Amino acid sequence: MRAAAALIPIIENGLTQAKLSVERAAGMASFCEWTIRSSPQDPAAVKLAETVVIGMQRIRRVLSAGS
Repeated sequence: MRAAAALIPIIENGLTQAKLSVERAAGMASFCEWTIRSSPQDPAAVKLAETVVIGMQRIRRVLSAGS
């Protein structure tokens, strides 16, 4: 979950600066989505999951705009 939360700004920055292809960003985003499929029980993990969900919403908007 921590890795996914850390990837969100990397993906966003890569897309914004055109240093990351849409295909590569989509693959990285898939990993992030995979990490939030299970419901975490630990409060810290819940907070990370919320961060990933919000970040994925932003990334999906950017990816859909680029399509």
